[in-house]
Amino acid sequence: MYFETNLSKIKQKAAEREDENFRFRAFLKDKDIKKIDEIVHQLHKDITKQIDCTLCGNCCIQLKPRLDEKDIAVLALLENIFSEKYMEEYCEKDFGDIYLENIPCRYVEGKKCSIYENRPMQCRKFPYTDEEGFISRSLGMIGFYEICPIVFNLMERLKWEMRFRR
Repeated sequence: MYFETNLSKIKQKAAEREDENFRFRAFLKDKDIKKIDEIVHQLHKDITKQIDCTLCGNCCIQLKPRLDEKDIAVLALLENIFSEKYMEEYCEKDFGDIYLENIPCRYVEGKKCSIYENRPMQCRKFPYTDEEGFISRSLGMIGFYEICPIVFNLMERLKWEMRFRR
């Protein structure tokens, strides 16, 4: 099975299919939530076996991870500073949440995470395609569609599985 991993092609197709993706989101709204999650989780397993996200790094280049207290403590320890100082120097608040402030991520080197074993929880979970509630998160998936080859290929396969008409 062919998977698209060329980020330029994915970005181009995302622009071309923006309206289609919003129509697909509306199409999914009346579908069985558990059935969609079953399909998505199987697609996730199939696709992540064949696409190594550590070779891409596009999420590290384009997104700001949200941090929790544990993430901040770990990152502060890596920087050899107190958590408060870490937050002052490297974080920003937005609607009460705390994020790393720079894009690309300060820890990305080339396309690789320099702190991979200690990366924030949100980075560990990305792209969230193995979690419950895909339909309720479909707007976020549309946002990740142009950034993440896993999301792009999963959405395209899901359209095919659901016999969605373009």
